[in-house]
Parts: sequence; structure tokens; C-alpha cells
Amino acid sequence: MSEIDKEISEIKFLLEKIEGIIDSRLIGIEEPDADEIEEIKAYQKKKKQGTLELNEI
Repeated sequence: MSEIDKEISEIKFLLEKIEGIIDSRLIGIEEPDADEIEEIKAYQKKKKQGTLELNEI
């Protein structure tokens, strides 16, 4: 049982770390990288022109 508890604790720690990263991006704590800015601009341009293609994942 101790082995399972350790693994659960590790998974919980990793999930909390991932949530922190996601939250910091969504809230805007971190500024987007230069390549991310370019992709946002390209997206907005395609959306405005009506040439945006969305593919289901």
C-alpha cells in the first residue's frame, strides 16, 4: 500500500505543477513568447479574412 501512496502523491504533485503552468498562461502572469505572438497574429489575420480552417482533434 505504501508504494501506491507514493505513486499517487507523485501524480498529484505533477498535476498541481501542470495546473500552475496552465493557470499562469491563462491568467497572463507570463507574457507570450515571440513565436506565440506571431501565431496569434496569423490566427487573427486568417479569421478576419475568413480563411481560417479548424480541424477537429
